[in-house]
Amino acid sequence: MLDWLTLKVDICELNDYARERLQRSQSRIFCLDSDGSLVWERTGRKTVRSDSHQITMEMDSHFTIYGSPARVGLERVDNVFGSGDPVECAGRMIRFVEQCHGVQLPDYTKWKCTRMDVTHNYHLGELSNVLTALEMLRNVEGGRYQLQTSAETVYWSPRSTRRSGKAYAKGPHMQYLAKRGRAFLTPEEMHDVNGLLRLELSLKRHFFARTIGKPWFELSAAELEAEHEAYFAELVGKVEINEMSDMRQQCIEAAQRLGLTEGLGRAAYLSWNSIRSVGFATWKADTPKATFYRHKKIMQEAGLSYADFRARNVVPIRRRRIELDQPVRSWAELRQVA
Repeated sequence: MLDWLTLKVDICELNDYARERLQRSQSRIFCLDSDGSLVWERTGRKTVRSDSHQITMEMDSHFTIYGSPARVGLERVDNVFGSGDPVECAGRMIRFVEQCHGVQLPDYTKWKCTRMDVTHNYHLGELSNVLTALEMLRNVEGGRYQLQTSAETVYWSPRSTRRSGKAYAKGPHMQYLAKRGRAFLTPEEMHDVNGLLRLELSLKRHFFARTIGKPWFELSAAELEAEHEAYFAELVGKVEINEMSDMRQQCIEAAQRLGLTEGLGRAAYLSWNSIRSVGFATWKADTPKATFYRHKKIMQEAGLSYADFRARNVVPIRRRRIELDQPVRSWAELRQVA
């Protein structure tokens, strides 16, 4: 599902009536110097509300709207589940602003997208399992994944202008929203939501400007899900490994899939044992650069992730494996798995 969209359109694309009406609805912020002269002025943010629905808009040289499309245009506004179709989600947000202000806005093809959050929920049974998974993910970093943590949320590369990731427990988040009147769940639904781990991929302005090579509205839900799975695959791993004796064969088969020799697979397995003994950082420091990258590639192909490297063993999250291609997509599915 898409849990956030930031859309902007040049104000020249707005008709005169819409431009004037929207400008009048905006507050203005002024900066004055010590003698009272105007330094600069700009419009402020305006939140468009209707009960629990909420979209924020700004207006300068562009008209910008942003918020969660899962909270507008649907019967439920709790943003636990929603659509993964960017055109559908953008259309709901644009229509919501049109209805609230009585204006006609440009077609979605005229808008630019500078942020899109692709989100999936994974049921781990109960809240304690989710918190355990988050505790392990706090130690996961490496490569392009630069780790930051805050309270019960884990962030990866939050300052990136291309991609960033986030993991958090959906249950406590819904309890927070419910206390503020922004979510309405039954006790049974709240119980079920407590077992959800949410993995969120933020695609940002340079992803749309430099990476995909086509307009944002031509991205399909399947393509966005593939981006999500590719990003988190190295963090949570690809396969379940129950015994270390299996790991040796996994490394050999992984090396062969990569076109390498069986001997390199066995060597990668020995490197894995070294990581478990002395830790990833020490192994990396004591290993020639070419060997490091070759063995790490084999181990990742075998299904090990950065979480495994940092934890020195197969992380407990595998006792209830996260299947990245099998998220919980609806309330009906959640009731079934819970």
